[in-house]
Amino acid sequence: MTLLISEILDKAEQAKTRQEKINILRENNSDVFRCLLRLNFDPGFSLNLPEGSPPYKKEVDKPIGYNESSLIKEYRRFYIWLTPQPSLSQMKKETLFVGLLEGLHWTEAEIMIQVKDKILQKKYKSITEDLVREAFPKTLPPPVPAKKKVADPLV
Repeated sequence: MTLLISEILDKAEQAKTRQEKINILRENNSDVFRCLLRLNFDPGFSLNLPEGSPPYKKEVDKPIGYNESSLIKEYRRFYIWLTPQPSLSQMKKETLFVGLLEGLHWTEAEIMIQVKDKILQKKYKSITEDLVREAFPKTLPPPVPAKKKVADPLV
């Protein structure tokens, strides 16, 4: 049985050691999972949608597995929101995004919103950029080196 992305992240978050977390991520490796991690951590890869949670119907009473869709099934439609994007109006993109969220289990919808806003690590504190780089070395581009502060010669 394939786990939902939210279940994978919950499982990794609960793991005790860094190596256990990496193993869980690798065991559940998929294109959609790596894409979501890249969307969250790669500053050059983003969704062309407004920040924040859009108004959508969140059905918290539905058990996992009883929703119309999942992020794994919807992965093929991500191109709609990527930058640069197809020639759809912004209103149409936002309407399609709300439709996506309403078809997902509420836990996956929350993850999609967090990934869109690049704040997944607020909920999953142990899922860091370094952990993702170690688990999936080729998923993220090389890190941008921090600029060194140069002392002002006039001071």
